[in-house]
Amino acid sequence: MTEPSPQPRRRSLLRGAAWATPTLAAAVAAPAVAASFECPSRSFTATAPSTSSATATDTNWTVPAGVRRICLQVQGAGGGGSSAGSAGGSGARVTGYLGVTPGQTLRLIVGAGGLRDASATAAVPGGGGYGKGGDSVVFPGSVTATNRNRSGSGGGASAVLAGTTPVVVAGGGGGGAGAQGNSSSTPALAPVAALGGNSSAVGASATATMTGNTTRTTANGGGAGVSGTGGAAVAAGSSVVGSGFTLVTQQHTAGTAGGSGFNAAGGNGVVSSTAQTAHVSAAGGGGYGGGGGGGSSSLHVLQTGSTAFTSASQGAGGGGGGNYLASNIGDGVVGLASNGSTSSTVRNPGSITIFY
Repeated sequence: MTEPSPQPRRRSLLRGAAWATPTLAAAVAAPAVAASFECPSRSFTATAPSTSSATATDTNWTVPAGVRRICLQVQGAGGGGSSAGSAGGSGARVTGYLGVTPGQTLRLIVGAGGLRDASATAAVPGGGGYGKGGDSVVFPGSVTATNRNRSGSGGGASAVLAGTTPVVVAGGGGGGAGAQGNSSSTPALAPVAALGGNSSAVGASATATMTGNTTRTTANGGGAGVSGTGGAAVAAGSSVVGSGFTLVTQQHTAGTAGGSGFNAAGGNGVVSSTAQTAHVSAAGGGGYGGGGGGGSSSLHVLQTGSTAFTSASQGAGGGGGGNYLASNIGDGVVGLASNGSTSSTVRNPGSITIFY
């Protein structure tokens, strides 16, 4: 049985669009993708990953009879974080309309969120998606420090595909960053938190500093995935040893590059350490060009003429993944989903809703 021919909704000229628009209650408000028309109220929302899952969802949706144009609202997943200061970056929010054919099948891939489990002993995977978020990697066996910590993994990208051809990709957010300190001296190095990069934005750099002294160590934030080009592998950070302190050891690890093209993964986090502290930096978000992983820097110094020490291992935020709109997406708008995680137990997934 076919649907009855619908009447178009007319706030103003619909650019000749043939909408199928019986008025049904919708759980999600239809976006206003253009001033010249309003999206239909009938909607389909794809199943999204749970807030504890790193696995993306993959759903097929068949265009109903009589439907010739749809509105899309696609959100990438948020990066992993554990507080407001170390929040994961937001995934993108992409809206627009698309001409379709009744009976056509669209593939809807919803990205899973990243996670920052700071005390995890195993690797923390990034969220899956059409472009997987980068991982917060395992500490290698060469790391001996028992005071260790890790930043967040990246969020996965969400995408709508017509067959195998992407029409919309909403990039995932980069992981938020933390650090690890351990000291017996005063003053001491004070590590800080840093934000993950929103979709198509760089992750935040971060510096552990010392009150009243120039001693410090800096890690550089991950590069942004933009227009299919992966975020660059950022340079290794640096340290300064100020007056009254003597260097024991330092290590500065460059960030990792994100993948390029479609379905590109974010760069993984990297490790730096001393004998006292160790940290894994934040990973990049997935997307059309994956975000780069942030760098990690560690510094261990002694007070001159003393055995009192201070050590810090500082991570930087991961870069956000890139976005894509095909040329047949009308009135496309790219914004932010505002879904970066601030909880160490919650992955914030993306979403896809079709209004038809």
